[in-house]
Amino acid sequence: MVRTRVIQSPEAALQLASLAPQPKREVRARLREMTRDPYGPSTKPLDDMDEPTFRVRVDGYRILFRPGPGVCEITVFRIRPRETAYEGLERPEDD
Repeated sequence: MVRTRVIQSPEAALQLASLAPQPKREVRARLREMTRDPYGPSTKPLDDMDEPTFRVRVDGYRILFRPGPGVCEITVFRIRPRETAYEGLERPEDD
């Protein structure tokens, strides 16, 4: 079985570290599961993004990631509560 390498951006690592103990355990468990299948049932693509972007639900939190440069690699760039997870995401300009 080929495992996916899950890379955390510095911002995502800080966000994970700042979580309360219970959500931190749940997010870490989901990140481990993502090494086997990052595109599981709770993963959805975000529409209208400049580059392919996906979100994973973990209770009230969202893990946002993009496929990495390697074939079996993803980059987690945000781990936040649902209410703030999508703030400031770059969307393409309308022509």
